[in-house]
Amino acid sequence: MAIVFRSVTAIVALALVPPVAAQARQQIDTGLIVQFQRAADSYAFHHRQTERRGASPAPLIEGAFFTPQVAAAFRDRIRTSGCEVPQGRSGDFAVPRPNESSEGTGALPSCLSAVLPALPAELEYRVSGVALLLADAHLHIVVDVLHAAFPQPASP
Repeated sequence: MAIVFRSVTAIVALALVPPVAAQARQQIDTGLIVQFQRAADSYAFHHRQTERRGASPAPLIEGAFFTPQVAAAFRDRIRTSGCEVPQGRSGDFAVPRPNESSEGTGALPSCLSAVLPALPAELEYRVSGVALLLADAHLHIVVDVLHAAFPQPASP
């Protein structure tokens, strides 16, 4: 009887572990997304202040928004979205860097926009090859780059 009780207890305990782990992972993901959104809101605030003053925007550095942890959360959301990821042009591997023009980059498909955090009006998501860009929608410059955001297409 004691052996059966221990077996049932062990089975119940094991059954509860995956939901707890998934819940903890979701809480971490939520915290990282909030961190990203705060950085985006801060950028938008400074953008408005700079625009009002007629000053030049501050230089941007790569990784300021897409920190390694945020980048992992974004890649996970993109991978599990079920959306068809955008395919870059064949042989087009040039990705603009922060402070460079975002002209010539592609729009993000709406199904992917739905799984990524909402952005203030000053920012938008763009696509360049397999990279996700965070771009200033008014200045048309790259704010940050998430490299390897989309799986690389298989070679024919």
